[in-house]
Amino acid sequence: MKKAFFTLCLSLIVFNGYFAGEVKVTHTIEKNSEKNEYKITSLFLGASKAEFAKVSFQIPEGIEVVTPSSGANVAKKESDGISFYALSVSDKGITTVFYVQPSNEQEITIGVKFVYAVGEEKMKPSIEDLIISTTSMDYADYTGETPEDNSFVIKDLEKSNSETTNSVEESGNYSIQLLSLAEYSDERVMKFCIKHKLKTGDLIKRDVGNLTKVSIGRYSSKEAANEAKKKMISGDALLDDAFVVSLK
Repeated sequence: MKKAFFTLCLSLIVFNGYFAGEVKVTHTIEKNSEKNEYKITSLFLGASKAEFAKVSFQIPEGIEVVTPSSGANVAKKESDGISFYALSVSDKGITTVFYVQPSNEQEITIGVKFVYAVGEEKMKPSIEDLIISTTSMDYADYTGETPEDNSFVIKDLEKSNSETTNSVEESGNYSIQLLSLAEYSDERVMKFCIKHKLKTGDLIKRDVGNLTKVSIGRYSSKEAANEAKKKMISGDALLDDAFVVSLK
């Protein structure tokens, strides 16, 4: 009886999707049996006029999460799960991808929230929870490799140095500066990274006078940092104003 009930939920949530106002959400779940890992791909349609959108997944404690940044979305780890941010939502909608690795057999309830802005109006359609049963045999097999976690991270340089035994000299003296802000906010940095198609996994912020400076990467030499900068601005991220700085 329990399996039949779950199969019904799976059909409703994963295959048919559901409507929340004008928003349709479809979840696809694939299982890697060797790792007891689940790949969750979600597609949010119906917010094509949105100028900004945020998708949040509330993950229960004790479950490891890998959140690779992909496409134009930026993933950020939260205290209760993960969030994805996107700008200029197209007719193709918003696609999010992440992986969960439960430590034992259990039924996992993941809360889903979707907020998007159209002009000055903020929309908050009600989205049903996503339920995954680790005992179910109904999921498609996932045989690919889990990508490295590249979720949105901003490291405070002073805090980072105080929490590790490595000195700045041991971990890298040089970085590539992206921004210098008089009024700093995570959202502003995320919008910048989305605009320039940056896969942000190693952002550093540091306070210099009245400014907060944001850079990416740590390199052992100025030459290595310059080579990394050349590769960065020659790809999709056209950042002509980026330059190498010393973290000393």
